[in-house]
Amino acid sequence: MMSSEMVKVDICCGRFKPEGFIGVDRIQLEGVDIVHNLDESFPFEDNSVDYLRAHDAIEHLPDKIKTMNEIWRVCKHGATVDIKVPSTDGRGAFQDPTHVSYWNIHSFYYYTSQHPDLYQFCTSYGFKGNFLLETIFDTGGDDRVIHTNVMMKVFKDVGTIGR
Repeated sequence: MMSSEMVKVDICCGRFKPEGFIGVDRIQLEGVDIVHNLDESFPFEDNSVDYLRAHDAIEHLPDKIKTMNEIWRVCKHGATVDIKVPSTDGRGAFQDPTHVSYWNIHSFYYYTSQHPDLYQFCTSYGFKGNFLLETIFDTGGDDRVIHTNVMMKVFKDVGTIGR
């Protein structure tokens, strides 16, 4: 029997997993439900996640295309992906020694057919998915750390974009 309950995942959750989410992190901390090295793969079946949260997460994963492929793989068609990442437009992207990949607003254009030239370039390097950007904006604080905030939908059939 299939569950009608939404599967909500928080990758690299640390101690900050929201209620109702499955928390995944590399080390066992309070709130971490699954200890797993996300550099290798995500510990979920294909098309099994309804909502994926990655706040202060993807900058810790070294291979951008592999990370975005894994997010796309585990998410269902129409799933929501909620990303918050330190932007290269501020010092936060570079000051943390555990950050190994660097992102900004324009980084996400490569993963959506809404930006066909960049998307085609990215798929030629192995990106297999497609996302629909819903909102994307930067926020910053007095500490000059700027975060890029992204909300997007997963699309498994390129022909469904915009429908």
